[in-house]
Amino acid sequence: MAEPITTLTDYAIAIECLIFAGLLLGYRWIGRLWATAFLSVSGAAILGGTYHGFAESLSWEHRYGLWQGMLGALAIASFLMVVATAVPLGRGGRVGLLTLAIAKLALGVALATAPWVFALRVVDYLSALGIVLLVQIGQGVQRRSGLPRPPTGAAWMVAGMAISGLAAGVLLLPWPGAIGLSPLAGYHLVQMVALYCIYRSIEASLRGRSGAGQPQPGYRLS
Repeated sequence: MAEPITTLTDYAIAIECLIFAGLLLGYRWIGRLWATAFLSVSGAAILGGTYHGFAESLSWEHRYGLWQGMLGALAIASFLMVVATAVPLGRGGRVGLLTLAIAKLALGVALATAPWVFALRVVDYLSALGIVLLVQIGQGVQRRSGLPRPPTGAAWMVAGMAISGLAAGVLLLPWPGAIGLSPLAGYHLVQMVALYCIYRSIEASLRGRSGAGQPQPGYRLS
């Protein structure tokens, strides 16, 4: 295995996201969209781990397929995050966010072969989280105004975004060889914490006021 620690941390992310996806399935419509987003991240991690671990024994075509598959899975995850956030909104907000999600995905596909495409995927991912956070904050304002809304989980999302940004910064730091970790492995370890925060944020948003943490029926599309 060419990069064993990087590969194993990628696979650890895949398992983590599979667990989160399973936990969110009980929330029906919106939960299933979020579960699919986490499954996409899991798939990206599996493809990325395989690429880093076994690239030396694979043909150029297989390496290219793994890399593009990983980038595509990340783009789909970002797309689904925005879609899941848009669906429970009113018609105007829903149409606006769905249009934005499609535009982001189309741009990602158009730039799929750019030399800086991984950085683009990171920005795309963080921007999707930012959209989720803004909607959560808006829901919190509405709740304080007396309108019935589920808990927003905004604090967890702020933590998830901040730690995700820190994880991206880890890629730019020089890592001493003595600790046995590559920048990518460090990125994965930090990102696992960020993913947990994001899961907690989404779980809080999906929880109804009176459900005591139990899964609630999906939102009505109005």
